[in-house]
Amino acid sequence: MIPFVGFSPDALPETPGIILDCMNIIPAIGSFVAAPSPVDAGLGAIDAAAKGFSVNRKLDGTNRVFSGSSTYLYEQVGGVWTDVSRATNYALGAENRWRFSQFGNVSLAVNKTSVLQFSTTGDFADSGTAPKAEIVETINNQVFLFNIDGMGFGDDVTRWACSAVGSYTDFTPSISTGCVSGQFLDSPGAITAGKRLGDVIVAYKEKAMYVGQFVGSPSWWNFIRVPGDIGAPVQESVVNTGTAHFFIGPDDFYAFDGSRPQALNSPCRNWLFANIDQRYMQRICGSFDRFNQRIFWWFPSKQGNGTLDMCVVFNVKTGQWGRVNLTIEFVADYVSGGVTIDGLASYGASIDALPDIPYDSPFWSSGSSVLTVFKTDHKAYQLSGAAGESRILTGHYGDNIQFSTCSRVRPRFIRSPTSSTLNYSYSNTDATQFTQNISTTYQNNWYDLIWSARWHKYELIFNGDMSISGFDLVMSPDGSE
Repeated sequence: MIPFVGFSPDALPETPGIILDCMNIIPAIGSFVAAPSPVDAGLGAIDAAAKGFSVNRKLDGTNRVFSGSSTYLYEQVGGVWTDVSRATNYALGAENRWRFSQFGNVSLAVNKTSVLQFSTTGDFADSGTAPKAEIVETINNQVFLFNIDGMGFGDDVTRWACSAVGSYTDFTPSISTGCVSGQFLDSPGAITAGKRLGDVIVAYKEKAMYVGQFVGSPSWWNFIRVPGDIGAPVQESVVNTGTAHFFIGPDDFYAFDGSRPQALNSPCRNWLFANIDQRYMQRICGSFDRFNQRIFWWFPSKQGNGTLDMCVVFNVKTGQWGRVNLTIEFVADYVSGGVTIDGLASYGASIDALPDIPYDSPFWSSGSSVLTVFKTDHKAYQLSGAAGESRILTGHYGDNIQFSTCSRVRPRFIRSPTSSTLNYSYSNTDATQFTQNISTTYQNNWYDLIWSARWHKYELIFNGDMSISGFDLVMSPDGSE
């Protein structure tokens, strides 16, 4: 068997097991699976494009689920989005986003055009002496704000501030209370991200990183710059898995465990930077599927006109990659409210009309974690439905000297799809150009075909849920020239 090693468009095409291209294929433990389809979460649409999405966990273990548009903040209440905005509407700019954090039982939100917002229940409100901020995070019983406007400093994209200890409303600078502020001036540009990592907090610029450690009075926090010119373009590029930050940096994918950033040596690094629209790097949006240990990064392609229309998937456990084809507005790891018998009617008028979701999907279970996206209709969709179409394009098999005849291809399914076909292509030159000439269906555990060529390439097309680990080739040499 030739085991698949994952989406590897940067690798030499004759490398055994690589996936040169794929559609809706994600890496699992020991196999690659068809990506689940999006299923309407049943919450209804918000008023405009989603510019933020978060699940905030309270001290008692219950969750509050928020989303936001340019004008409103919403909370999921009773299975629908409920407006929980402050009395005065918001006015986010084109590149502003909502960022959320939790301070005990208080939910916090920022967007850089409004002062820090807070809510213990119901509507949000302005928070005391807090400034406006691009980013919010909580650590050590304090609220951190990055890229701020206020506190007497004006609009300063290089500045951070933390609240008085034990407070989310007191941002009056005072050494005695622990409310302090500082700047990152030894590297150019604005603070673009800030996230907790264990007992430290990490601040990012586009090409710089700073690690903040609590030191107590009088300094309270001490930030040290991480050596190198590595950073992150936006808050949502940095995905926190609990033990490390994984992020798309200026030139690679990186992991940071608190010591120094390490390049992931991704086999799709060159592909990413060839396809991403550099004008919209600040729109990257990533999330961690904790249950399956996979990171999804959506990014705007050069053909997408700024929309999040491409996605790469990294399996933290296996180090393998995949790709999903779905255009979204935002993504989060959502905690489901579950579905009751009485609530089934909202998903279908009859049993036959219910969405095609496996019975053991987290969609049906209260408190289950499932990756959820806002699509361009401004609705939330859980990625938990039965798979649709998925594809794998293999590397090149053969050589430049000898012709060989391929007569069969056997996929090693762990779970067979509903149906499958294979498109066969060949090259009799140096494998720079291929000709597709055979399409065959999957029957009796094989794709049957007979063709002689120097180079062979295969596109496997699947319909329905599927898991595959690799494939076998029945290929024999014709003789040498």
